Amino acid sequence: MKKFSSNILTITLIVALCISVAVAAPASDEDASERVVTVTDMSGDTVTITGEVERIVNLWPAGTSSFFALGAGDLLVGIGSAGSLNEWVYLFYPDAVNIAELGGTSPSVEEIIKLEPDLVIIHPSTASSGFAEQIRDVGIPAININFSDYETMAEAYTIVGEILGGEYQEKLTTWCTETEKKIANVRSLTDDLAEEDRPVTFYIAGQVDSMTTTMPADSIFSDWTESAGGIYGTRLMDVASTDITAEAIFDLNPDVIIVGGVWQHAIVDAIETTDGWKDLTAVKNDRVYKNPYACFNWDRFGLESQLQISYALMVIQPEIAADNGIDRDFMISEIIDFYETYTDFTLTKKQAENMLDGLSPDGVESQERGIPADHLGRR
Repeated sequence: MKKFSSNILTITLIVALCISVAVAAPASDEDASERVVTVTDMSGDTVTITGEVERIVNLWPAGTSSFFALGAGDLLVGIGSAGSLNEWVYLFYPDAVNIAELGGTSPSVEEIIKLEPDLVIIHPSTASSGFAEQIRDVGIPAININFSDYETMAEAYTIVGEILGGEYQEKLTTWCTETEKKIANVRSLTDDLAEEDRPVTFYIAGQVDSMTTTMPADSIFSDWTESAGGIYGTRLMDVASTDITAEAIFDLNPDVIIVGGVWQHAIVDAIETTDGWKDLTAVKNDRVYKNPYACFNWDRFGLESQLQISYALMVIQPEIAADNGIDRDFMISEIIDFYETYTDFTLTKKQAENMLDGLSPDGVESQERGIPADHLGRR
């Protein structure tokens, strides 16, 4: 079991990055005709953006979701696919239906030019292909931001904050500070737990209709699991792929199962009714959970993953969570406060309850997550 001996270093790095969000914006100059910002993106490329950034093409779903959760949906003029949109996005930002869908991670530069963006955020999978350079060659700034855990999210949001400035930079500063505090608090509550008191927790991605697809250790998934006092199941398994066998999961016999993704409801139903699966310790003890989602899945990397910190403690170490006031009512209040802070939208209590239960705003289980009919064929 990996111990969090690097916790202090990680938290220190996040704090440093958060501070840089707050101070990196250029000093105001009333005589300047245009705002100029120079950043180093996560490919190490130096990119200069001149003028206000008001039109953005974002080709990475995790990055796109962060803009919606930040209340910055009105800056997006193009996205990679309608898979970045769901019923929660439309609740917070109804005009998202008007955002152009470009059909993938590497649309033609000509299609991008038509949208007249001030900035393009590429998909990290295209970072080594020279795609960003192709876009820059026609005079449009393009950057790569890539994150897979809380530390790299702070780095990415530092870059985004520098570029956007103003209220968005302030919100990102708040996010960094609050995320660091929550991680530190949860780890302080679980750090002294003995190995036998840490439940083996198996995570099912749920992005496809599969009970045997997980995610690797040493990522945000193992981070929130282990911070919350669990043992990340995949770390204990002798597997080289995220697609594993049911037999390997049966041998693991996890104490807790957490299911994310659009298929979570169908997968949980199957786990609870399928031979072999229904005999697992987690099922017998009623410890199979559907992970919440909104603009993006909380369990994955994005702005809303801040909410996963408390949620993971609540389901992995419920007694510790309850002793520290973290229960269902706490989570509902935290959900409402979070979206008021970042999207300026006030959820009803019922909407917050539905979110916590992995449902749509109106309480519906949906594999398509409320994507409008005119977008379904273009995913």
